Amino acid sequence: MNKVTFFDVEYANSKNKSICQIGLMCNDLTTGDPVYPELDIYINPEDGFDDVCVRIHGISADKVKNEPTFPEVWKTIEKYFTNTVVIGHNVASSDLDSLTKNLTRYNIDIPELYYVCTYNLSREYVPSYAVKDYSLSTLCEFFDIDIDSEHNAFDDACACSDLLSTLVEYYDIDLEKHVRKYTPQTSRTFSSYVYNPLLRKAINEFYGIVRGFSIDSIVSKEETEYIAKWRSEHAQYANYREIGAIINTIDTILEDEVITLDELTSLHVSIKSYLDLVNTAPVTLATQILDGILKGIVIDGEVTEAECKNLRLWLYDNIYLSDHFPFNKALELIEKVLEDSVITKEESAFLTNVINDLLNPVQALTKQVNSAKDKHVCLSGNFSYGTKAKVEQYIISQGGLIDSNVKKTTDLLIIGNNECQAYSNGSYGTKVKKALEFNEKGAHIQIIKEADFILE
Repeated sequence: MNKVTFFDVEYANSKNKSICQIGLMCNDLTTGDPVYPELDIYINPEDGFDDVCVRIHGISADKVKNEPTFPEVWKTIEKYFTNTVVIGHNVASSDLDSLTKNLTRYNIDIPELYYVCTYNLSREYVPSYAVKDYSLSTLCEFFDIDIDSEHNAFDDACACSDLLSTLVEYYDIDLEKHVRKYTPQTSRTFSSYVYNPLLRKAINEFYGIVRGFSIDSIVSKEETEYIAKWRSEHAQYANYREIGAIINTIDTILEDEVITLDELTSLHVSIKSYLDLVNTAPVTLATQILDGILKGIVIDGEVTEAECKNLRLWLYDNIYLSDHFPFNKALELIEKVLEDSVITKEESAFLTNVINDLLNPVQALTKQVNSAKDKHVCLSGNFSYGTKAKVEQYIISQGGLIDSNVKKTTDLLIIGNNECQAYSNGSYGTKVKKALEFNEKGAHIQIIKEADFILE
C-alpha cells in the first residue's frame, strides 16, 4: 500500500448527501511525497440544503451556486480514487457513502474502492477512558494535532492525515491489516433517477400542470391527452418505485380514456408523494410548480374565470415568491383581468398570449442586436459558435465587457442556440430569471438568443 488519499466531504443535506465541498490529499505513504496536488473544491450540489447541515459547515446554496457540479469535478478527481486506499474519519458511512450516492445520481461508474477508517482505528487502539468520544476534533485535541477549521472538508482531510500518522507511530499499527473493501450502501430513500435534476424538474412542473388542470374543476380533452403524452415520455422510469407509482396511477385513470376530478386528485396525490421524498430548494420547487400551473391553464387555448380566481388564490398562498419571476407579472396580470370579475373571450385570448410569453421569456423578449461595443454582456447556455470562452473573446474584440453573472448594470444577456437541458425554469435558466427580476425593478437588460446576435 503506497498511494493513499485522505478524503473528506461536506454535503448539502442528510437525505441525499449531495456534496457541496470536497477535500483531498493524495500522498505516497512511504515517503510522504504528494502524488497529486492537494484539492479544496466547492461544488454546486444541484439540490436543497438542510438548515442543520448549513449550521454545521456554514456552506449555503448562495455560496456555491456558481461553482462546478459534481460531474465536472469528478473528471479532475477520479484519479485520486483509483489504485489507492482512501483514508478518512467515519469514511465508509459518511464520505464514501456520499461519494457513491453522487456517482450513482449522475450515472457515473463507481470505481473499486478500498479504505482505512481512522475512527475505527481509534476505537481499537485508543482506550475509552482516555477520551470523551472518538470524534475527529476530540482525537486531534488528545494528540495535540492542529485542526484549522472543523467541518471544513479540506481542513478535516489534513487533520485526518496527521491523525493517521500519529496513530501508526504511537501504537505501531500495521495498516495493511486494516484495509477494507468498500461496498456501496443501499437506501430505500435513494435512487439515482429520483435525484436526476432534469427528471426532478419535469415532475415538479408536472405537479403544477396537474394542479392547473384541476383549477377550473373540468378536465378537457387536451388535458387528458397531455397526461397520456407525459406518461409515454416518462415510461422508461416505470421500473423505479416512486416514478412507477405515478405511471401506474396514470394507467389506472386512463383505462376508460376519461379522467374525472377524483382521478385527477389521485394523480396529484401520487406526484406529491414524490415531492415529499425529494429535497428541492423551496423557491425553485414553487417556481417550477407555478410554471406548471400556468402551462396547465393555457394548454386548452383558453383561460376561464374559475382558473383566474383559483390561480390568484395560489399566488396569495405563495406570496413569498414575490420578486421571483414570473410571480409578480402573473399576479399583476390576474388582478387586472379580474377587476370586473368577468373574463371575456378577448381577455381570455389576451391572457393565453401573455402567459405563453411568461413561460417563454427569451423568445418573447428577443430583439435584434448588432453591436456589443461598450456594453456589459453576460452569457448563458451552450453556444453553437463555440465555447463560452470563445464567445467571450469575440465580445471583447468588439469592444464589449464581460459580466460573469447578471447584474443590475448588465446591458445584454445572450442565450446560446444550444438550449441547456438543465435550465431550472423550463426554457430558461437562473441568469434569465435574475435579468427579468432586475428588469421588473427598473433595470434595462436586453435578453436575446445567439441567433439574433451577429457572431462572425
